[in-house]
Amino acid sequence: MRLKFHTWAVLGMCVWVLGSCKETVDPPPNPYDDVDYGGGDTTSFLPDPNGIVGIYQNILSVKCANPGCHDGHFEPDFRSIQSAWSTLAFHPLTKNTADSAYTYRVVPYDTGASVFWYRITRGDDQLQRMPATGNYMTPSELQNVRTWIQNGARDMFGNLPVLPNGEPRVLGFLAYNSNFTQQLDVVNNRLDSVAYMPFKVADNTQFNVVILVEDDSTAVNNLQVNRLKLSLQENGFSGASGVNASFLSLGGFNIWVAPVNTTPYTPGDTVFMRYYVNDGDHAFNTEFPRDDHPSPYKTYAAFYILP
Repeated sequence: MRLKFHTWAVLGMCVWVLGSCKETVDPPPNPYDDVDYGGGDTTSFLPDPNGIVGIYQNILSVKCANPGCHDGHFEPDFRSIQSAWSTLAFHPLTKNTADSAYTYRVVPYDTGASVFWYRITRGDDQLQRMPATGNYMTPSELQNVRTWIQNGARDMFGNLPVLPNGEPRVLGFLAYNSNFTQQLDVVNNRLDSVAYMPFKVADNTQFNVVILVEDDSTAVNNLQVNRLKLSLQENGFSGASGVNASFLSLGGFNIWVAPVNTTPYTPGDTVFMRYYVNDGDHAFNTEFPRDDHPSPYKTYAAFYILP
């Protein structure tokens, strides 16, 4: 037992001696020791109340982006500064006044042409004043919006919006007899009385196809090509025959009209129509319906020769 105790005592002394002989190593310097974190005071960011950031922070996010309102359920979308700006400046309308007086929600430099300004300052039987909650903008808030629009409706970086230039849109077709006294494309004159089936016409006769078309930057009467092609096939119109449409302003509506003669066709034929138009700014013509459209679009734009 004495031998064991003596052995452990000697080993313990050796460990203590060795440990006491090790060189002390200093820790590496902390690169953050010299950072001045200040006293913890912060300064609130106060955006320009006449810019889109201030308008969003002070008005739109408070009064308009409420649950079930402009919170992404429908446009304009006021969930963020960017979505608010992009769905206001030069953005086409979802709803318009009864006289279709407006084209865009916000037109830079022009409150009178901006339906957004109309909606927040007044209402009518068709368009309710906004916000719908009745918590209308105060005179100072309205002045902020007015100044923003009159200064160009700039984005958060000070950039001016750019007028969009999309392709023309063909909204649909109407069909009338030769002297416009009878509409032919009504549901009860379509096959099986189905709204998207071909409408019925007599053989060896002529009728008029009215094409409803619009463009975001080109007046309807200045659109180009305006040709209606006819084919016995749903697709493949490259070699199809066609007729040119003529511009007509009728009852305040700007339309294009193409005369169609049924003489070349046989009773029982279904003739498909496709309209081609260009605004002069695009390399390829807009066509409606296209090959990739569902079949009901193509049968809607077709007529059936009565036996």
